[in-house]
Amino acid sequence: MSQERGGTVMPLPPASTTSTAGTAPAERRRPPPELPRRVPYGTAWVSALIFALIALFVGGLTAWNDSVPGGRTIAPGLELEAGQGVYYQPAEKWKLDAARSRSGSISAVFRDANRFTIRVEDWRGGPEGPLGRQLARFERGRRLQIEGDPEPFHTRSGLSGMSFAYYGASAAGRYWQITDVAHQLVIQVDFHGAPEGAQNSLDEAEAMVDSLRLEPLP
Repeated sequence: MSQERGGTVMPLPPASTTSTAGTAPAERRRPPPELPRRVPYGTAWVSALIFALIALFVGGLTAWNDSVPGGRTIAPGLELEAGQGVYYQPAEKWKLDAARSRSGSISAVFRDANRFTIRVEDWRGGPEGPLGRQLARFERGRRLQIEGDPEPFHTRSGLSGMSFAYYGASAAGRYWQITDVAHQLVIQVDFHGAPEGAQNSLDEAEAMVDSLRLEPLP
């Protein structure tokens, strides 16, 4: 440090050794590059691809639905007879699966990959019906899991029975059973499909079950 007039003076910083004499005035005054306000993202092709995949999926389901052997359109509001005086009303846009239906005993309808089947069989036992056998068939024969315990249900026409839900790796559904001792009949209803699709159509399946009615005895 140097002494001047009795005070302390901070040393000056060393002069830069880099000469600016050769730097052009325009380069010294050049402003920093301006950053773009918005980075353009090419999302148009992604949106187009998504819409194309959706259209392909919907079109494929429609084509598959129309190509099922024996598929027949059902007039809105029309009742079908499953057999032995058991009637029901299919939900809108469901089709009759003529290949799996049997006059007098089985009525099958479908929509996309979802299937709804009603079987009517003779029964000479008690009101409990073959529920235990059906539970074993789902668990052991079809390797499906039963969700909870069977629970009672009632239709608007006064029929009553037991129902349970089931699921597996590639299928999910619900089973309903009505035992009518007076008519000596067992009505078995099975609705199933892929797990996602079955859940979306469960309300329609329940409405078809609720529409079940049995012609009164003569």
